Amino acid sequence: MDIQTKKSILWDAFEELKSRLSVDEKSLEAKDSDEPKINGLPESKVKDLMEIKEKYQLDDFEFLFIVGAAVGFYEGQKNVKDVISKKIMTLNEFVSSIIGREL
Repeated sequence: MDIQTKKSILWDAFEELKSRLSVDEKSLEAKDSDEPKINGLPESKVKDLMEIKEKYQLDDFEFLFIVGAAVGFYEGQKNVKDVISKKIMTLNEFVSSIIGREL
């Protein structure tokens, strides 16, 4: 298989990975609290990774790349959610102190 074909397969796998791992705030909170984790990823996301490996027939090296991308993508979403939650909480406290009641 030539390099362009491998590159195309990896990009396709990565795009599918992004669509499967993209979550909204509610589902991220539910997954964090309830679902068992495997090396930092929720179990269902690991199953998604295995499906992607089979679908795109990735070898171990290619799969390692996809797993690294998945962990980074998932952790990045969690970090952004945490930062935004803290900023909103701080803003709510500030507004509450000005108007004298909690929002």
